[in-house]
Amino acid sequence: MRSLRPDTILTLEDGRYAVPLVLSSVSGSQQQPIVIRGSGAVIDGGRTYEGYRETANRLSAVQEANGRFPGIYYLADNAALVLRNCQWVVIEDLIFEGCWPTAIYLDNCQHITLRGLHIRGSTIAIGAAGPYTRHLLIEGCDWIQDVQSHGEADLAAIRKTKAVNATLDPDDCRLWRKTSWGQVHGNIDDTDSRVNVEKDERGFDGDFFRACTIAGYVVLRDNVILDAFNGIHFFNDASDSTVEDFCRNIVIENNWFVRIRDNAIEAEDYAWNWTVRGNRFVDCYMPFSLEMRRSGYFYIYGNLGWNLHRPGPDDDDRNFGQLFKFPKKHEAVGPHYVFNNSWMLRGPISKRYRFSQFHHLNNAIGYYGAAGLSTLQASAPFGAGWQSVPKEGQDESSLEREHFTRLWRDLDIRFDGDLIDHLYFPDLLRQAGYPISAHAHSGPVPFRSPDFGLPEGLKLTAEVPAVPFEMKLPDGRKQSVAGPNYTVGAWQGEHPFTVKKPMFYDYWLYAEACGKDEPAKS
Repeated sequence: MRSLRPDTILTLEDGRYAVPLVLSSVSGSQQQPIVIRGSGAVIDGGRTYEGYRETANRLSAVQEANGRFPGIYYLADNAALVLRNCQWVVIEDLIFEGCWPTAIYLDNCQHITLRGLHIRGSTIAIGAAGPYTRHLLIEGCDWIQDVQSHGEADLAAIRKTKAVNATLDPDDCRLWRKTSWGQVHGNIDDTDSRVNVEKDERGFDGDFFRACTIAGYVVLRDNVILDAFNGIHFFNDASDSTVEDFCRNIVIENNWFVRIRDNAIEAEDYAWNWTVRGNRFVDCYMPFSLEMRRSGYFYIYGNLGWNLHRPGPDDDDRNFGQLFKFPKKHEAVGPHYVFNNSWMLRGPISKRYRFSQFHHLNNAIGYYGAAGLSTLQASAPFGAGWQSVPKEGQDESSLEREHFTRLWRDLDIRFDGDLIDHLYFPDLLRQAGYPISAHAHSGPVPFRSPDFGLPEGLKLTAEVPAVPFEMKLPDGRKQSVAGPNYTVGAWQGEHPFTVKKPMFYDYWLYAEACGKDEPAKS
């Protein structure tokens, strides 16, 4: 592997590879990338989750005793396949099994493609770090973190029929139904508990893609992530003077997130210019966690989701969830558009706190109304405390722990053109002080079929007009979102809703065809 040169294709023979593989300072070129593949090659970490569980718990306890958050994130570089200071490399058609804690780790790499990888187990499937890490394409991969589930059956159904197998009972899935949230991610501040080495499940506290202060230009598309704690997770803890150089230009498109116990897509600290489109969210505790201190230019559209089944044991207090998780404080340097998505929910849009320049437009949201799924108050779009009012000496911001903020004019928050099938929307929420636009529609939502996990079912049987609007782009231009017969939701008739791709998207995705159907050269 150390001798690889540009325009080399290395095909690994069928078999199990138990020695960690390291590529260091290996470079192809845009015209002649290095390709490593092997459809019968298994990168074998040699560990089961059961064999690693106590080790992960003990290491988390050590972190906690040292005053850090109790997790094993700092071990992300302990990976079965490491690329360090590499450029123009394609890794495709490999299998990773039992690679705890990490399957793949990228350190200060550029122009890397990870395609068609099949990862089973691992705390972190793909880790990325380094201020010069950029231009990553991750496509067509699948990850089942907890293999004590029916993830394989759902994966097969998704790849074959573009829908999940709705007949399978999620009660059979260990991480989703039998593990409490606190066992994986609890800490003294959130759950008033410390690591329990005998009972915790800290080895699951990871992500499909975990980026730590990387430059950006990342495209994640056509991946399937099942029975995992988190999906796609970006951190940005750069210094104040450089923070805007990182976590920029991200596209997350056409992925499936199935039974994600915590957050499917999470951006922390600082982030800019993200496009999240055409994804499917099936039983995700929280599809979006946007706990950023400063951010701007987010475009979230054309996504579909179903939140039918509760996660965790019945006595778990973290088993209800919400569509968006927001921070206590947030500064916007640009708008955040959430438009033309379709959801079947049983919980709130957001329970509490605030988010600046949040524009929620032309979304179609239905609610599961079967007895026992939720109550009207628990599923209230802006949190169960939506009717709370300030007492003497209080202001609205002091109530944001109880409900999503009502300071929409101050924070440039807009809900316009949405069709939401909840008894409180829009009239009762308006009376409670939420300035919902006059163009909002009350339910029911004319979904073709709200059947669980069936994308075609969230097409509309009747046209519900949408509100035209203009989006601000990062370079100062504006883009109109309108057209004839423009309707709410993620479908426009029989076709998925879409807008123009980000400008940077087409300029570097050379890897669209790279490495495909070429003869082996070594």
